[in-house]
Amino acid sequence: MSTRSTIVALIATSTLLAGCSDSSDRPPVPPSTLSVIPLAVPEGAPGEMPTLRFRAILDVPQPRDVSISFETSAVTATAGEDYLDTVGDVTIAAGSLETFIEVDVLGDAEEEPAETLALAFSATGNVTATADTVTGTIANDDSACDAAFEVDANPWRVNGADPLNYAHRGGVIDFPENTLFAYAEVALAGADVLEMDVYQTRDNELVILHDLDVDRTTNGTGNVVDLTLAELKALDAAYWFVPGAGTPHDRPEADYVYRGIATGDRPPPPGYSASDFQIPTLEEALQRFPHELINVELKPDLDGRGDYEQQMAALLQRYGRRDDIIAASFVDEAANNFKAVAPCVHTSIPLDQGSLLVLGALGDGVIPPVPEHVAFQVPPDTSQINPAQLPPGFFLEVVTEDFVTDAHNANLAVQVWTINTCEEMLRMMELGVDAIMTDRPILLEQLLNTPAAERSCSD
Repeated sequence: MSTRSTIVALIATSTLLAGCSDSSDRPPVPPSTLSVIPLAVPEGAPGEMPTLRFRAILDVPQPRDVSISFETSAVTATAGEDYLDTVGDVTIAAGSLETFIEVDVLGDAEEEPAETLALAFSATGNVTATADTVTGTIANDDSACDAAFEVDANPWRVNGADPLNYAHRGGVIDFPENTLFAYAEVALAGADVLEMDVYQTRDNELVILHDLDVDRTTNGTGNVVDLTLAELKALDAAYWFVPGAGTPHDRPEADYVYRGIATGDRPPPPGYSASDFQIPTLEEALQRFPHELINVELKPDLDGRGDYEQQMAALLQRYGRRDDIIAASFVDEAANNFKAVAPCVHTSIPLDQGSLLVLGALGDGVIPPVPEHVAFQVPPDTSQINPAQLPPGFFLEVVTEDFVTDAHNANLAVQVWTINTCEEMLRMMELGVDAIMTDRPILLEQLLNTPAAERSCSD
């Protein structure tokens, strides 16, 4: 062998050994969790071809590409009529966290229930998938909403069974309120209804937030009506949340366990992404939870343009949400405006009308038929109402056995807010209410999963 060949061989050998040494010294990359989340889509008109998107996300990025193979199949939808069967592969690029699997939907003008299809998938790479099949939903957007609903057997009444578990804002004490993360977690835990409040932004987008401003729950400041959707999306909606405590602003930094996920400074829990900890839009919630019961609270139309209720009605119609949703409001004007443009959507009795009915039913009084609504949404007593809205010193126990009986005789469900103690939950069950709205849906679910004879607050 020539001297030159010997030198080349030695260099090659030393390089190979060095590479092996570096590889052995480098710790192995832990696997990522892969989740595929389906997002519902309205079917569209004849000739249109909307896209049903499945969002594939990793909790942490990988140094190499992750390849996902997928194939669709029919469930209640029909391939070739409602959607196009699709087989293929997508890639989450090295260093990235997500991609989309897209399925073409075929629009039509048929009035029909929402339809579903299945997506089977497998992944190649350093990942562990949370499932191998998910279901996508094609929402019906063809049914007109110009006629009032008729309720014979009120679906919101439980008729002596356990009450519905209403996750108030997604569980104010259990999870960072009004986030997609909170709603997904309480749905998995068994909550029956996702309760959410909706404001209109400066650029007329509908977002889910309870307060008039963003100060209490986020790292921002200002009123929702003065901020654009982009400005709201830049905020951390879990910034002040402490598990079991809500949103105190005086805790040590370590207590804010979800702080920084929304902004990408901390990895999300498996199955979630940074956007699940931001302020969501109402449409994002309708896309994410097509099969969950939802309670939407309408807030005042603060910009005074009068299109808030119409926009809400149009969005609900696009996703076919009418008898599996309740639109509620404490503002009679907002409730009446919404009822005028969406008479087909189930609604609760607004504050002023409800107050007159409650007072009129005291003693031997009765509640007359209220066919335009399906439920009372009331506090157990007036101590939870803003004192400015009541006469000085006024107190009334609202939810009594007599009131529940009167409401049921009028075919109205009784949904009580906001019940956060075990004792009050059990008392409401004894009174026979139809739903308990709570900041602690996990506690309520534990009680509901306990046989009635064994329910106790001793633990």
